[in-house]
Amino acid sequence: METVQVAEATVVLVGRGLLDAATVLGERPGRARVAVLAQPGLPSRLAEDLAQGFRREGLAAGVRLVPDGEAAKTVAVAEGVYRWLAGLQLNRADTVLGVGGGALTDLAGFVAATFLRGVESIYVPTTLLGAVDAAIGGKTGINLGAKNLVGAFHHPARVVIDADLLEGLPAPLLREGAAEALKAGLVGDPALVALYERDGLDADPAEVVLRAVRVKAGVVGRDFREQGERAYLNYGHTIGHAIEVAAGLAHGEAVAVGMVAAGRAAALAAGFGEERRQREIIAGLGLPVAAPGASLEEVRGLLELDKKRDATGVRMVLLERIGRPRLEHVGAATVEAALAAVGIS
Repeated sequence: METVQVAEATVVLVGRGLLDAATVLGERPGRARVAVLAQPGLPSRLAEDLAQGFRREGLAAGVRLVPDGEAAKTVAVAEGVYRWLAGLQLNRADTVLGVGGGALTDLAGFVAATFLRGVESIYVPTTLLGAVDAAIGGKTGINLGAKNLVGAFHHPARVVIDADLLEGLPAPLLREGAAEALKAGLVGDPALVALYERDGLDADPAEVVLRAVRVKAGVVGRDFREQGERAYLNYGHTIGHAIEVAAGLAHGEAVAVGMVAAGRAAALAAGFGEERRQREIIAGLGLPVAAPGASLEEVRGLLELDKKRDATGVRMVLLERIGRPRLEHVGAATVEAALAAVGIS
């Protein structure tokens, strides 16, 4: 088992055979209740098993299922969870545990951040996407028209990543997670990029997760509230989030397309000379490199709502080379060229 510390706030455990009650919860004085949020399928079964273990440890434990994917990240679902927590009489010594993918941990973290002005949260990510990105770093949120328009910074106390869960994932979920893991490599670990270039989706999930988590932990530890360096972790997301909504792609697929677009913008504005290599690695993972079905006007409109836009234009993460990102505003012509590179024109 490997341990990674994030900003002196979160302990991330990466290993195998970690899904017992004691390992998941750790110690917390005064804890009497655990409220478990889970998605349908494997996460719900795992949540019930964990809840039984918590009860054997003398804790009150309830499980509530929420919709799968982005359907969980709505104001209505969050309200239902708040009312459920109130009915459980959860207090500030207790814990909200999220079991599921990235959308589930986004919701669980947001609810934990805002219920009673903040209670402890712990995550057990069950997808590669959740493990390498959403569960790490303390960003929480729900959607309101645009992605994650309502949110809060709230570090989980603990994230438990069991590689045994990830090895059995279907290929589509592995590909989705690979997009976010590759992103971490592109901005902070060229060796992770080379690992994917060599092994594709057969890359060892334990090594992928550990490398990606270390990149994110390092950045978050230096810039928790995204005043500077942390924005590098948005590589591919500025255009990717708009494409996700406009084209109806899964998050990882949209980020993959967004990175291709960002690669073109970087080639034009930052002299990025590895645009083709990046595109080939993304394609080699079975991820899309274009979204020709997305409406140009809809994507433009969504970019207007993006949190990373201000009065000077769209702020994008660009690569000077793999492992060397920078942040700058780009003009309309560069954005148009980036969109055209992924079939949106």
